[in-house]
Amino acid sequence: MLRRLSFAVSGLGLVVAASGCDGGTESSGGTTGSFVDDAGALTCPDVPGTPPMIALGGWDGRAYCIDTIEVTNAHYAAWLETSPDTSGQRPDCAGDTTFVPPSGPPPKNDYPVANVDFCDALAFCAAFGKRLCGRLTGGPTPYFGHDDPAQSQWHSACTHGGAKPFPYGSTYDSNACNGADAKYGAPLVAFALPGCGGGSSGLVDMSGNVWEWEDACIPGDGGVPECRRRGGSFSSSAKYMSCDARSSRPIDAAEDNTGFRCCADGS
Repeated sequence: MLRRLSFAVSGLGLVVAASGCDGGTESSGGTTGSFVDDAGALTCPDVPGTPPMIALGGWDGRAYCIDTIEVTNAHYAAWLETSPDTSGQRPDCAGDTTFVPPSGPPPKNDYPVANVDFCDALAFCAAFGKRLCGRLTGGPTPYFGHDDPAQSQWHSACTHGGAKPFPYGSTYDSNACNGADAKYGAPLVAFALPGCGGGSSGLVDMSGNVWEWEDACIPGDGGVPECRRRGGSFSSSAKYMSCDARSSRPIDAAEDNTGFRCCADGS
């Protein structure tokens, strides 16, 4: 849910201050502090074999980096060729014994990788010194903090610090991004739709194309955690194309409409 915001200009750039917030819970806490639209001197890592990153401002000046595009088949296939070790994963991923998608190793092309589960995404990001996008202050996003730009790196990036409900603006555009209404029926390569930029310049496909795993999980039925995925996909209706749309899947779900991008913390 979009917060009511006030805007002011400071020496650090655009500052967005919360003048009231709703939807806060014991788990999420609600939006507090102020958004500083300036990444300062933060330099993002240039990591071969992964998407390029951009630096973004954050709430209370917590700048961070995020992949400009979704991780591609080529990125993921090259990583698999290094035979990544599945041991040493965090406890809720201990059952993930292979990072190879159920459909097999992906082709080396520039379409977003899909058919990867949450733990696969987590491991890929960690292998390159990044992390699956989570909480601005570090660690996982609170499960019910998904729509709080003061907590969620992914949500802050998509909404430009909470300023807009869609990455490209305030009103849904059925043709801007690759959702069901656009009728492409499959993922597209990055930058295929020029109108699907935002929430910041250089950032694309935060709405549609493929869902993106976020580091935000909660205990689920039968002991299997449920984890957030963000942004909608090529098969999503309008209600799932906004930055605050909610969707969760079992931690071990690998589906043809779900991929990911990575973040890196500022210092």
